[in-house]
Amino acid sequence: MSDFAARIGESVRVARATAKHERDTQRQYDEGLATALKQSQQRASELMELIWEQVRAAGDASEGAIVVDRNSGSARTTFRMQWQESQPTRSLQIVVDETDGTIQASWVVATDYGRSVDAPRVMASEFEIEKLEAVILLLIDQRRWAAGALPMIPW
Repeated sequence: MSDFAARIGESVRVARATAKHERDTQRQYDEGLATALKQSQQRASELMELIWEQVRAAGDASEGAIVVDRNSGSARTTFRMQWQESQPTRSLQIVVDETDGTIQASWVVATDYGRSVDAPRVMASEFEIEKLEAVILLLIDQRRWAAGALPMIPW
């Protein structure tokens, strides 16, 4: 075999090994994404009742200052908490999407106050219920709202 033919053979072996390594790496990455998605979808399902419990508890404890609602459709559930006491008019909306395993919250405010602000979507598997408690307390924080500040949603 000539030196050139040997180099070709070696180059083909290296190319095949590289391609196999790339396929294996991509497969592992895809499997990891699929596993993470499945975990987030499962956690989203679990969070539905946990979130509703927290939202309802806040509504009950507010003595009428917060009105709560839950709407479910296909694989999305929207929780809404509307502040009833003082201005500005505001509500907190939390959407749990079981299809993509995410949770997103937004402030819904009157048009003369500003525009609604959405928090980034987070994977349900990374969601901490303590952050929900923190954002509910922000809904009530009259000093902040009266000063014209839209609080950052902590997730």
